[in-house]
Amino acid sequence: MPYEAGMQIVFDLVDKTIVVAFRDEVTMLGPFKDQKTAIRAGEQYCRDRGWDDIATPKPRTH
Repeated sequence: MPYEAGMQIVFDLVDKTIVVAFRDEVTMLGPFKDQKTAIRAGEQYCRDRGWDDIATPKPRTH
């Protein structure tokens, strides 16, 4: 899935936290139970702030 330019999610294995850089803001989240959960949470954090993740299915409207 494509990240925006400058978007980064870095997992800290010791603390089990992540640092999320998104649109000139840096935030620390966690701790999480594992890396997979942490990365998903970081990506959701970015989605909630406007990242248009084309890999996430959009609800269909008729």
